Amino acid sequence: MKLDDQIKQSLQQEAQQLDAILAQEPGIFGMINNSYRGALRIWLIIASVAGVIATLCFVWCGYQFVMAELAVDKVFWGVWFIVGLYIQAMIKLWFFMEMNRTSTVREIKRLELAVERLYARLEQ
Repeated sequence: MKLDDQIKQSLQQEAQQLDAILAQEPGIFGMINNSYRGALRIWLIIASVAGVIATLCFVWCGYQFVMAELAVDKVFWGVWFIVGLYIQAMIKLWFFMEMNRTSTVREIKRLELAVERLYARLEQ
C-alpha cells in the first residue's frame, strides 16, 4: 500500500469518527434546553423575562422617538432606545455565555469519563 493511500485511509477514518461525534452534539435548541436544566435555571428564566421586557421597552422607546416632534424629546427617547437595546443585548450575551458554559462543563465531564475508562483499562 502506498503512503498516499495510507494517509487517505487514515483521514477517512478520522472523518468518520468526527461525524459520529458531531451527530451526538445537540443543536441550538438542544443547547438552549440544556441550559434551562442546569443549576442556574431560575436565573435563566428571570433573564428571559427581563429580555422580553427590555425588548418591549426599546421598541416602545423607538416608536416614541419616531413620533416625537421636538428635538429634546427625540434625544430623550433616542437615549432610552439605545439604553434598552444595550440592556437587551447584554442579557442575550449572558444567556449565550451560559449556554457555552453548560456545553463546556458537559464536554469536561465527558473527558473525565474517558480518562477514567482509559485508566481502568491500563490497570487491567
